[in-house]
Amino acid sequence: MGLTAPCLPAVTDVKSSWPELVGKKGNEAKAVISRERPDITRAILVPQVAVITDDYCCNRVRILVNCNAGDCGEATGTAVPMIG
Repeated sequence: MGLTAPCLPAVTDVKSSWPELVGKKGNEAKAVISRERPDITRAILVPQVAVITDDYCCNRVRILVNCNAGDCGEATGTAVPMIG
């Protein structure tokens, strides 16, 4: 008997990553993700040097950007944003 995560959509063609946003400004990436997936309630900007947990959250997208701290909205994305 297989187990499935209760928060994952049953539809397989739902977008779960945004490779086209690498190199875009953090605020722009956040807006695109929110527009394309309104069910994502936590699209967050994370400095690429930050230590992050490896827990999985089905309504979160971390957007890694090239800043050290503070307001990272104008920093550019350095990795593919994906749900998790």
